Amino acid sequence: MSGGVDSSVTAHILKNRGLNVEAIFMRNWDTRDERGECPSELDYRDVKAVCQQLDIKCHEINLVKEYWNTVFSFTLDEYARGRTPNPDILCNREIKFGVLLKAITRRLGPFQWFATGHYARTISTGDSTMLYRGLDRRKDQSYYLAAVDSKYFSRTVFPLGLLDKKRDVRKLALSAGLVTAEKEESMGICFVGERRRFDSFLAEYLPQRSGDILSDSGKLLGKHNGMFTKTIGQSAGISGWQDKWYIYAKDMTSNRMYAVQNRNNPLLHSTMISTGPVHWISGMPPVLRIRFR
Repeated sequence: MSGGVDSSVTAHILKNRGLNVEAIFMRNWDTRDERGECPSELDYRDVKAVCQQLDIKCHEINLVKEYWNTVFSFTLDEYARGRTPNPDILCNREIKFGVLLKAITRRLGPFQWFATGHYARTISTGDSTMLYRGLDRRKDQSYYLAAVDSKYFSRTVFPLGLLDKKRDVRKLALSAGLVTAEKEESMGICFVGERRRFDSFLAEYLPQRSGDILSDSGKLLGKHNGMFTKTIGQSAGISGWQDKWYIYAKDMTSNRMYAVQNRNNPLLHSTMISTGPVHWISGMPPVLRIRFR
């Protein structure tokens, strides 16, 4: 349980099914934010409150060291190389469905099922269990679980996979009187928080080396504060222009970024993609789906 409404309702649903439910709070980060508060500690407080309401046991497992070594260090390394990683995908594969499951077994012994509050579904056919999108397309989180080895899904349940966040989950939380029923949804990365600029956070760990932002014709448009501060397709943040500029390329050797105006500029599009290693989760090459907003 994370301390949010989704995992709270997940526990509530399983408890109402008559199952023996025990909550696990996974602590991945323990530093304080700019207000002197530790978001992780505040979330743990909410988890304990919900567990008390549901009359279920609550266990805290500290994986700060493992998260730093496996997820955070990799994330910093990718940004230092000018790439934009997704730490949530790595966390699910290496921590939540890796280190955490082993830690639970060591501490509590064997267990039958592992449940999370993800908006996703699984379907078992024969000896295989495949991952499917949650029915609430706005909240679907199968993307973040796609790198997890499918062997773990045979004993994983996603009670929210068939539910709609606004229509069903909030209503269930309110009807059950859960203390997290009206808690705002967390949108930030766990180690950054929601009130800080991500580039400012990264600047605490990566060297800031300013460089030029050029147009596709080579005209100097402005300066950047480090190659990690912008990703491809992101607004360049250049003031003084009527139309926005968008980053379409980064040259790590020259420490330069390149930008164009108009989101539909062909330089922002691509007909090729380089990827690897590939993790097929359905036993056959799927139709490619690019996640975008």
